[in-house]
Amino acid sequence: MRILDAGVDWMEDVANDPRLQVIVDEIPSRDDLQFQHEDQIWCGINDGYASYYAWSGDGNDGGFSGRCYEITMRSGETVTLKGPWSSRAGCVNQRSFGPVLDVRISTDPSALERGYTFRTGALTLGAAKQAIDLVDGVCHLERRLKYSNDEPVWVPVRDERGDEV
Repeated sequence: MRILDAGVDWMEDVANDPRLQVIVDEIPSRDDLQFQHEDQIWCGINDGYASYYAWSGDGNDGGFSGRCYEITMRSGETVTLKGPWSSRAGCVNQRSFGPVLDVRISTDPSALERGYTFRTGALTLGAAKQAIDLVDGVCHLERRLKYSNDEPVWVPVRDERGDEV
């Protein structure tokens, strides 16, 4: 996966955090990821792209309408997650893998101009830093603690001083 361009939806008309929007040459398939498991979070990373699920096994299978996801672990073992839940970067970042950043991602360069037709995705912090360097205007990623359990997340922030941080 190569990062081709990036922008930020600053969310100025709502109370949400700004969201990094990234254009890539290809979005890796889940089949190309090797997953790790820690404390009910399953995370696969390949070439800066990340995918993750929250799943604890039997009785925790109501996500994605009970759909099964076959994943390959780093060990080569294949595991089927039945009805895992999507998670968020902050949960992943509390584990030993990552850090990762939730982004909007697309292979269509015109998505930046339109501001839509992105899909939800995640990048490693290193890949997100490469993307933020491509954003028009001076900005950077800032680490923040969110939610009641202080999950570490990285948020795009304008550099108001006009120089890079």
